[in-house]
Amino acid sequence: MATTLLRADSCGACGSLGAEFCCSRCKAARFCGPECFRKAWKMHKAQCGIKRSVPTSGSSSPGPPATLQSPILEGRIFVSIVAYCDPELPTTLRALLSCAVQPQLLSVGLIWQGEGEPLRESDLQHLSQLWGLDKARAVGENENKRGKLSLPAGHDLQWEGLLGGRIRLVRMPAEDARGPCWARYLAQLLWQGEELYLQIDSHMRFVPEWDRHAREQLLSCAARSAKPVLCSYGRGYPLGVPHDWMPPSELTPCLNCAGFFDDNDVLNIRYRTLNQDWPQPQQSFFWSAHFSFSSSEILRDVPYDPQLLMLFYGEEILMTVRLFTHGWDLFSPSRGLVFHLWEREYRRVYMLDMRKLYAELAHASRRRMHTLLNSGPAPFFE
Repeated sequence: MATTLLRADSCGACGSLGAEFCCSRCKAARFCGPECFRKAWKMHKAQCGIKRSVPTSGSSSPGPPATLQSPILEGRIFVSIVAYCDPELPTTLRALLSCAVQPQLLSVGLIWQGEGEPLRESDLQHLSQLWGLDKARAVGENENKRGKLSLPAGHDLQWEGLLGGRIRLVRMPAEDARGPCWARYLAQLLWQGEELYLQIDSHMRFVPEWDRHAREQLLSCAARSAKPVLCSYGRGYPLGVPHDWMPPSELTPCLNCAGFFDDNDVLNIRYRTLNQDWPQPQQSFFWSAHFSFSSSEILRDVPYDPQLLMLFYGEEILMTVRLFTHGWDLFSPSRGLVFHLWEREYRRVYMLDMRKLYAELAHASRRRMHTLLNSGPAPFFE
């Protein structure tokens, strides 16, 4: 059978000659205009099987199911934190607890990558007071617990429970770190059945009563989605502020937006600040790794990929797509809840400490990421 060859200026949808518009992403495909582009995109999605596994529950729902209200408003929260040689970690933990209405419902899964102990005795004493463990100590609840994480290839990793297991800690030398995705994968293995899941960074501050506000906003999202995720970037805070730092009350929330494609064809996410608060959380296009609050069912549906070693840029856009294809809806908070330390000069970063290993492993992880996203530079598809 003879093969029909299309001219370079043929429309990728209707085949008409003289197509003047090119795809801004791949630069090769040309189209007559927006209508042909949309038609071609629908055909591409159908051919690739791009669809949602579970649809949203719809905005017409009068409210969240009664079965969700109790876990969201009263459930325990598992907080995932990974830290690489970060001196801000102790203050972040103090801020997490001191700004919470119900710190007794919080437990922390902590991956420490660095030398020495992540928390001094004075830090543990302060955290113990914030958790209200003075009475618990009298009956032995404050005794430490230990366990093992079963990893692929038959390897085990030791974890230790501090303060009665409220902090589940994995320690490893800095040179054993393999990037945030691997560390967050390990942190998720420390989950012990808590109803809610919160992921944050080790350099954060919080608004007063952040947990109550986050629960109420997530409940509002549950009225419009069966699987809501409350997530966004946080505004910056200055280095050196104490754990009880009070942010200006007039600060409005942030909305995650598309930034730019970097030299590795990875979409970098940026944020924009709003002029005023929203009346309720609004659906968002992009997920945030440093503030993500949801049902812990997310750990079963979309756990971290342990094979993305050393990957940094690409973590969030990949998780955005994976969450979408598993039926999870992203919502941006209606008001600011967290603050993030954006500067890095005060701490070590693994990308600079292990340049050669980072370059090797990150390259392989980006190849995996592009395979999962069906994206990337043309030479990758040789």
